[in-house]
Amino acid sequence: MISAILLAAGESRRMGGDFKPLLKWGTRTVIGACIDNLKRSRVDEIIVVLGFRESEIRARLAGAGVQFAINRDFSKGMLSSLKTGLQLISPRTEAVLIALVDQPMVGPEVINPLVISFGDFEKPISIPTFEGKHGHPIIVSRAFEDEIMKLDDADPDGLKAIINAHRHEIQEVPVDSAAILEDIDLPEDYTRLVAQVPSLYESHKWTP
Repeated sequence: MISAILLAAGESRRMGGDFKPLLKWGTRTVIGACIDNLKRSRVDEIIVVLGFRESEIRARLAGAGVQFAINRDFSKGMLSSLKTGLQLISPRTEAVLIALVDQPMVGPEVINPLVISFGDFEKPISIPTFEGKHGHPIIVSRAFEDEIMKLDDADPDGLKAIINAHRHEIQEVPVDSAAILEDIDLPEDYTRLVAQVPSLYESHKWTP
């Protein structure tokens, strides 16, 4: 069983006043598109970690069919959100796909090869690559859960500390999508990436 943890607790401080999760993305919001991508993939459960403006997001996502984990210490950073999500995963979970809310362009065509790879190979970490470069999302075995929980939230390396310590245990998964290397970090990123959303989406009703 693979659980997806979507990290969406941050304040979008670098977005010039815009709140990243609720920006429009085609007929959806950014966070709505991320959830749709996960629901159309082979992951078995979806946990969305919220923090900043969590009640507003939950109201927009009513009926989305996901679990919400609330990180009250979201200001501590992404690692604290991952730890929050890990506390909610199913006892049957074998591994966790760690997804980022600033990557609504990463769809099942990227997620599914990672899930399949994790099942086919014995290595406990699966990382997508495009033209030889590592990207996101990644899948990490539950065997690393205790190690992750012991990391210092203030560690600037965050989850990279685990990746760097277990480089020989990584399965690289080539994908045909540069989206794994992209994220919505700045307003200009959003402007550039949202322009690439298929126009087909615009013919449907906008949903969260």
